[in-house]
Amino acid sequence: MKKSLFISFFLIFLFLTNVNSIEWKTNDWQTKINETIRDEFKSSKKMILPLEDGEWTLVDKWSDHLFAAIQADEVTFVRFDGQTPVAYFSIGKIDNLSKWVAYISPIIQAQVFKPKEEGCRERQHYNYLKFYKKGFAHNCMVANILDVKRYLSPSDSTGDEVFTAALRNYINKNNLKMPDIYLRYFASYHSLAVRPSWYVISYGITPEAFANYKPKFTSRDTTEFHPDKIENFPEAKKVMEKWLEKSAQLHKNFEEFQTVKKYQMLDLNDILPQNYKSKNKSTKGSVTKELIKLNELYKSGALTKGEFEKAKKKVLK
Repeated sequence: MKKSLFISFFLIFLFLTNVNSIEWKTNDWQTKINETIRDEFKSSKKMILPLEDGEWTLVDKWSDHLFAAIQADEVTFVRFDGQTPVAYFSIGKIDNLSKWVAYISPIIQAQVFKPKEEGCRERQHYNYLKFYKKGFAHNCMVANILDVKRYLSPSDSTGDEVFTAALRNYINKNNLKMPDIYLRYFASYHSLAVRPSWYVISYGITPEAFANYKPKFTSRDTTEFHPDKIENFPEAKKVMEKWLEKSAQLHKNFEEFQTVKKYQMLDLNDILPQNYKSKNKSTKGSVTKELIKLNELYKSGALTKGEFEKAKKKVLK
């Protein structure tokens, strides 16, 4: 009798565990290492960011309860070509700041506008910088190249290497072949007029994958993409101009994802392509919502992979 009760309990436990594993993931912050997402990042039901086509694998994840109700999260996904991460997507957020705005917002301002490295301030190696700042609110965009070795193992004494330890461990454990540089887009947004959160996003892709261009020099200060050198490399200059256009489109998607107030939006007409169209909207309604429905149908088995891809292409036209 006891044995049969134990078996019944065990079977029910397995069933509930399986159900929870299916239903628990309500957003992509809950993705596990080595799990994948496709075509979009779902922060919540109302916040969905379109991604570049393809499969994105989670390689790094960090989450921490800071104090009171404040929660910090960061995830990094990559798109592989063999053992090489040819593109990456990283997003981080700190939530529930409203009650602590007087304390937290000045810290955010310092991290964004007064860091020793990078940040939203003029840097000699930045190819493009634009930002909005008023009070505690800000909207910032940067485009440049990311020196992978410098990022993963900084040679200075900032202590930043601790933040890439888990990522370095994943790279070594999986024998990944890292590229030397990425073309990088970076953005940061915080405004209590929209939500009590701070979001930071970064997207990068190798010049080879982006424009079939093999870099001649591969460090931050020697690269031909450096603003002080790029005029001497016409082909690299064309690639960077194309990247700035792409970065502007990525930032418009990020602004829509954040529902940025109109007066806070960046004027990127100097780098946006003339034929730019938002990936988040369509004449038939929200492209994002249509993609969500298609994805749900695909996951439920109602659509085959071929039918899903065909319908997705039609929505994105």
